[in-house]
Amino acid sequence: MRESTDDSPTDDGTLSPGELKHRAASGVFIVATRGVVIMALGLIGNVVVARVLAPDDFGVVAIGMSVVFFSQLISDGGLAAGLIRRAEPPTSAELGAFSAFQLSVTGVVAVTAVAVALVCPFGEVAWVTAVMVASMPFVALQFPGRILLERDLRYRRLAAVELLQSLCFQAWAVGTVVAGFGVWGLATATVVRAVVGAIAMGFACREGLVRPRFSMHLIRPLVGFGLRFQAVNAAWIVGEQSLNVSVGVIGGSAALGLWVLGRRVLEVPYLLITTLWRVSFPTMSKLTAAKAEVGPLMERSVGMAAVGIGFVLTGIAGGAPGLIPGLFGQQWRDTSAILPGACLAVAISGSVSVATQGYLYAVGDVSAVLRAEITQWLTLSLVALPLLRAIGVASIGVGWFIAAVLQSTVLGRATTRRVPTRFLRPLLPPILVGLCSSSFGWAITVKAGEDLTGGAAGAASAVAIFAAGLAVVDRRLLEETSRLARYAMRAALPRGARASA
Repeated sequence: MRESTDDSPTDDGTLSPGELKHRAASGVFIVATRGVVIMALGLIGNVVVARVLAPDDFGVVAIGMSVVFFSQLISDGGLAAGLIRRAEPPTSAELGAFSAFQLSVTGVVAVTAVAVALVCPFGEVAWVTAVMVASMPFVALQFPGRILLERDLRYRRLAAVELLQSLCFQAWAVGTVVAGFGVWGLATATVVRAVVGAIAMGFACREGLVRPRFSMHLIRPLVGFGLRFQAVNAAWIVGEQSLNVSVGVIGGSAALGLWVLGRRVLEVPYLLITTLWRVSFPTMSKLTAAKAEVGPLMERSVGMAAVGIGFVLTGIAGGAPGLIPGLFGQQWRDTSAILPGACLAVAISGSVSVATQGYLYAVGDVSAVLRAEITQWLTLSLVALPLLRAIGVASIGVGWFIAAVLQSTVLGRATTRRVPTRFLRPLLPPILVGLCSSSFGWAITVKAGEDLTGGAAGAASAVAIFAAGLAVVDRRLLEETSRLARYAMRAALPRGARASA
């Protein structure tokens, strides 16, 4: 069978099984590698910025980012997901109508944010928010190209655009913050990232350069699925921002800053999780359209995702008491209390969701994903907030763990009603081994000294124990994950390098 490249055309929107497997595997590696590079850039940037700014400054940026998320939510309307999911490729007219809709909404939101900053006495918070929201029309310009590239799983081009955006964002943010512009450096970096992304997308996908032309009759068929899809994103945004506000009210801006940094640290494993989410949606859409058997694939995906995520999470949890103060400064020390429960939560919910969420979207069962999202945030708030004054920000980790178990249960039951699957068996070994290895790593960090050296020793020990434990408990799963990683790496290589390999 001919081995397709990432850029081979798919005019009818279909891919052969071999091409789909190749593109999905290469997409995982390409997007994950892009994530690692962005993670490294973000880590360097966060270390520098956190040493210059105070927790209150991060709280201001968190408020501005919440408005950005909201404007992105209403501008997209879930229409992009509908165009990615369906079997027929979108026409230029549909892409133009979608682009016009997004530009109209984001333009209104940006003007409104400036008007609020002018007339309301919110000071710096309002103006920082207005500057960050001004980036959204430039983000909207990227979406037609993103839709086309995502549908065909052409992740090499997408990764190039996103890497360039991240590099420009971090360079601008670090440079301006160090130069003394404070929180305004982070705010303006958001605009720089969006402008660079819009320009780069024009080169990466010229088919996505369409003339915006508003047309509701072209958008209307996508609205049904789009609104349900976007309700999930709305639940996530409302849940996270409600938690942010509640933590700030109950624990103060310092507690909010600690939580924001903890959430940023967890972006490291979330890069891998979002990679799998991102690739699974278009892949599952094509598999279900072809009526392929997906049950065994989802079972294997749960176990392999738990192994891959576990290598990152055990290192973070095991080294947290030393890595957090060693990298970011002693003022952030209490952030480490959030991470044990939060890492366990991410391991459970991330592994289950990457196997189930894309499938449920593909078959149109968005309500199950929405129920799971609402369950997660309600449980997290009901458990964490009452304990916040008693045990501090560690309560967020405890609440997150309980919420993850319930969220995964909802997703698992919704999936097994459609496809006979067993998720607990492949999930338990890496979760239990990860729990033990990260506990040993934490103890080693405390024994070695709660500084950068001790944290590195604890993290390395946790990862080594995790690998050794899996080799004993479930060697087959470890080897299967390793084979998939090698295949994905080979698939991501350019054709010439792949032939040599």
